[in-house]
Amino acid sequence: MVELKIDGMPAKVKDGATVLDAARLLAIDIPTLCHLKECEPETSCMLCVVKNTATGQLVPSCSAQATDGMAIDTECEEVQAARRDTLNLLLSEHVGDCEAPCTRICPAHLDIPTMLRQIERGNMEQAGWIAKRDLAIPATLGHVCPAPCEKGCRRGQLDEALKIRQSHREGSVLCFNGFDKKHHFIGLTPNLTPRGKTAVVGSGAAGLSCAWKLLQLGYAVTVFDEAPQAGGVLRGHQDLPMEVLDSEIDWLAQAGIEFRLGESISLQSMADGFGGVVFAEAEFAGTRFADAVYAEEHKLAVKAVANGKAAAIALDRSLKGEQPKNESRFDSKIGKLRDSEVTELAKNCSRDEQAGKPAQAEAARCLHCDCRKPASCKLRQYAEQYGADQREFPADERGHVQLIGHGEAVVFEPGKCIKCGLCVKITKRAGEELGVTFVGRGYNTRVAVPFSESLAAGLKRTAEDVVKVCPTGALAFRDAEENLKLET
Repeated sequence: MVELKIDGMPAKVKDGATVLDAARLLAIDIPTLCHLKECEPETSCMLCVVKNTATGQLVPSCSAQATDGMAIDTECEEVQAARRDTLNLLLSEHVGDCEAPCTRICPAHLDIPTMLRQIERGNMEQAGWIAKRDLAIPATLGHVCPAPCEKGCRRGQLDEALKIRQSHREGSVLCFNGFDKKHHFIGLTPNLTPRGKTAVVGSGAAGLSCAWKLLQLGYAVTVFDEAPQAGGVLRGHQDLPMEVLDSEIDWLAQAGIEFRLGESISLQSMADGFGGVVFAEAEFAGTRFADAVYAEEHKLAVKAVANGKAAAIALDRSLKGEQPKNESRFDSKIGKLRDSEVTELAKNCSRDEQAGKPAQAEAARCLHCDCRKPASCKLRQYAEQYGADQREFPADERGHVQLIGHGEAVVFEPGKCIKCGLCVKITKRAGEELGVTFVGRGYNTRVAVPFSESLAAGLKRTAEDVVKVCPTGALAFRDAEENLKLET
């Protein structure tokens, strides 16, 4: 047996064990991108480096053998800087967006691509629930939002941007009934004791959005407004049918939000009766109140909705005694696509554009600019953890956006591949007739199916396994939705 110390903790492992093996016995998390249990170490990503304090050297923990008396530091500043540099180098040639431009541009961060794909598959109700979950008042916004998301839609480079505003307006109508059937999907937890009582002062777009988010976070919510009807300045909008706004407010009330309208607002009653308060009216902007947060109304209703969501999250963190933090995730960006790249992506959706109903045909035009593995991508996770910066080592020329596997269950995007070799190992170990392998030399090395065969031919038995172990979004199932939870 070999005895060593990792981060000051003693470890005992069998002869031949690696530093990574020892660390995992101690439940110490060392990041890896190219490591696969029971396979020879690839040492291609170098993200798992640790410091041998006796020699002062940084060594890859996946291949460095543990030796008697070794002392290892896994999280010193030097190690973290080395890992950050590794990630920055990988990201410098990463050709892919974590989030689609349409979602990135939307102030309220509606999950537009997932919504559109549900519409394409004919799941209009699920699409409506996505819009309801993210926007609170999606039908209302479908009439009054200036649709900045459509201005960022890359499909517009080819022909015409998708009609996103119309899509969430039409889909959301299906949410006005049967709200009790989809609590899990929208994040509500029915029949559970609320985490606390909260109040929202103001019932405009910001107030309604804030109340809805607080309800999703598990709080009992009461909305106060001295006006006799909820809606605030939305009621003066010329393009908004009042029956649409009224229907959405009624729905929020059915979902569990209490509305107290047409009565004077007492700050003392707020202090006595509620654990936290959000002020979403301009007249209270200067009010100083314990455990209060402010949600600014805005002339753009979608921006007001975004402010309301942010205020709800801020109040939640405050009530939990947590410090404010940036809630945004790491987001790889590739910028404007070349015309040839847009044409390439369009091949992936042209097969469905003429199928189904008009709404489905419209949604099928989506280019799927977003990543198919936004949750499980380890490159993204570690980029967040170590504060990576994609611009640290800018490439002379961006790689080409390419998608292999049009019409197949699994798609491969070479621009996202970090050449870790895990897919090669798995197909070889499983005895695939063709599998995948490295082709080319030097900088031009890439992963491909031998003899230019299709992905389906190379992954007859291992498709699920290679998608699961791929540390990025390079290999993914075409129609999988990682960030979507639907009730069956």
